[in-house]
Amino acid sequence: METTSFKNEDREKLLILSKKEQKVKQKNRYDVVLLYVEGYSRRTISNVLHIPARTVASHIAIYQKGGVDALLIKKQPGRQRKLTEEQELELKEIIASKTPEEAGIGIFANWTAPLACQLVEQKYQVKFSERGMRELFYRIGLSYTRPTYTLNKADPVKQEEFRKSFEELKKNF
Repeated sequence: METTSFKNEDREKLLILSKKEQKVKQKNRYDVVLLYVEGYSRRTISNVLHIPARTVASHIAIYQKGGVDALLIKKQPGRQRKLTEEQELELKEIIASKTPEEAGIGIFANWTAPLACQLVEQKYQVKFSERGMRELFYRIGLSYTRPTYTLNKADPVKQEEFRKSFEELKKNF
């Protein structure tokens, strides 16, 4: 086991953080440093946690430079959004309050991802894939479901009669 200079409070803090952490990668960082602080060698830590020695060394180096707080994984920035926040809010309002026909897209009754793609391209000159549009729906708080159609002019009495006769037909076959 390696001898390291460490503070007992770091050990306690790491132990608490490790027990509370639900994200696997973050918990792994805490566990690596906790074992290191407790005196285990880098090779032993690598074998016990089944992670590469290079990763163990990296986590320990981060800890040695900045302490326990430096172990926190920062959110990756990711790709820049295609629409601004204002445009996303405007799109959400249009989809929630208007039909595609009212928005000038066509004579459709319900919104679909391809129709929303057309609207965005027409209104903001930005192209989206169908999947990208569904992900945008999710991000702005819209749920995407395939539309189901109902007949507004259908007679409820005749529909009920049909259901009963259909059930009888199913029983006979």
